[in-house]
Amino acid sequence: MDAKPGPSSLAAKEVRPRLHIPSAYVPGYDAARRVDPESADTYIRYTTIGDPVADAVVAHLAETVPPGKVHEVIAKALDRYPARPVDLPRSLLNLIDEARIVPDWYDPDLALKASKAFLRNSDVVIVALVAGAIVEGFSTTISKPFRIRGRIIENGVRRLKQNLLQLTEQFLPGGLEPGGDGWRLSLRIRLVHAQARALIQGSPEWNGPREGLPISTAHVLLGAAAFSGRLMEHAAKLGGDFTDEEREAYTHVWRYTGLTMGIPESLLFTDYASSLLTFRIATMCEPPPDDDGIIMANSIINSAPILIGVTGHAARRYKAAQLYQVSRELIGDELAEAFKYPAPTRFRRLPWVRLMRTAKSNTAWGILPALQARRSRRRFHDLLEVSNLSTHKLSYKLPSSLYEEDSHDW
Repeated sequence: MDAKPGPSSLAAKEVRPRLHIPSAYVPGYDAARRVDPESADTYIRYTTIGDPVADAVVAHLAETVPPGKVHEVIAKALDRYPARPVDLPRSLLNLIDEARIVPDWYDPDLALKASKAFLRNSDVVIVALVAGAIVEGFSTTISKPFRIRGRIIENGVRRLKQNLLQLTEQFLPGGLEPGGDGWRLSLRIRLVHAQARALIQGSPEWNGPREGLPISTAHVLLGAAAFSGRLMEHAAKLGGDFTDEEREAYTHVWRYTGLTMGIPESLLFTDYASSLLTFRIATMCEPPPDDDGIIMANSIINSAPILIGVTGHAARRYKAAQLYQVSRELIGDELAEAFKYPAPTRFRRLPWVRLMRTAKSNTAWGILPALQARRSRRRFHDLLEVSNLSTHKLSYKLPSSLYEEDSHDW
């Protein structure tokens, strides 16, 4: 329930610095301006802007805390919230002070509706995330930082686990409240972004004048839009049964998550429709997929079978082939060809997936409340198993080197 008038576009009514356009973005930016000039201007402006609050934290930690002690320092701040130990770095306290403010537009009752819908549709959301939203994100220059840092398949599994962890925790009741697991996990990912940004800026593989800032605020905004409104579009194609109100509720939760992850409120989408606009303009501004996008998109598809415990070579290939076809039908042939996906099969999978899910919903499973609740619990249990919460949930370690093979375990 936002009492303030929502912006008609991404643009904020504020004084801004002169627009600098990284050269890779020029063609897409020109096309996007023909659709929505203010939104395109705003997106491009933030391709060269990071997260000053989180950036200050990782800079201070790099100077004062050994890599092996980083988890301990961050855990003292986040796990003891709302306590404020006196020996914490001022920069870390500033981050917490910013993140503990719950905006007046955030509606816990609406968030609870999103939680129930997520639980009911968690199986669909996972597929929409992996085969749709994440690979579309890697069609942009977001892919380059991940490829630079190396260990492609291992990073693909890590990326999927992190995204599933965040999705799960933020949609649990109370998860996003200050001190909740979703809140803490969002701040952890925010700090990982800041650390990666600092490491990659010093890499000879990163061309700032051409590509802007690695993991910029613009990219975090694109990710939030991809995982909210755009993911809802993919979920509908897969047979998800989100109502209009639940789609709005799902986007509402992601709006608050985006704020916690460091996106200025003036940039954030306000509802489902504006999140779709955000995604459209952002992806229009981005340059076409390059080799980094090809590598990362294919790594995600090939990592997914590992995530669900399929380890045999033949079984992995079979599961990946199925997911490739689903992904192609979600993202479209043009992007699938740009990613060099395998040739499409004659059998389209989405109609079959929708049919099977609709059939289950129309049987006793979907009609009887007790059976429906049992099915939801089973899906949620499966999600917990896939995301391996018990191992990764509370680690605040950060990468310590540009290349994964040289970094401390995190």
